[in-house]
Amino acid sequence: MPTSASKTFIERQARVVGYHDKGIVVEVTASSGCTQCAKGQGCGAGLLSRPRSWQLEIDVPPYSEGGPVPPLNSEVTVAMPKASVTQLTWLIYGLPLLMGLVVAGIGSVVSDSTWLAPGLFFSVLMCGMVGLKYALGQRAEFFRPQLIDAP
Repeated sequence: MPTSASKTFIERQARVVGYHDKGIVVEVTASSGCTQCAKGQGCGAGLLSRPRSWQLEIDVPPYSEGGPVPPLNSEVTVAMPKASVTQLTWLIYGLPLLMGLVVAGIGSVVSDSTWLAPGLFFSVLMCGMVGLKYALGQRAEFFRPQLIDAP
């Protein structure tokens, strides 16, 4: 039965494989697919999914204070707020694309040069990519999964 928490978080099961100075290292396995994929009627998203597991470092606040931590090889649940995933997607894909289109449109209205609009578009995309790298680097913790259930 879904709870209100599961509607606001993207949850994944993980296994504790190690420790780091502020918490734990977990291994998240790739999902096996949805029922549509099992029937051979998938949308193709499975082609883009990670084929095997990957590891994440999860900060556990009590760990840095000497509190209890999950033992090795135990199953834990990690989650990330859906709103932060949506915000990150908008910042990475939507905002630079929108800015590039607006600047290219203004450039094409201002000048009759054939290469000005495409040049402006790709310049704004590149500047946006570099700018986001530094802007998001300082707020990276907001977009990291959190430990929500441990044994």
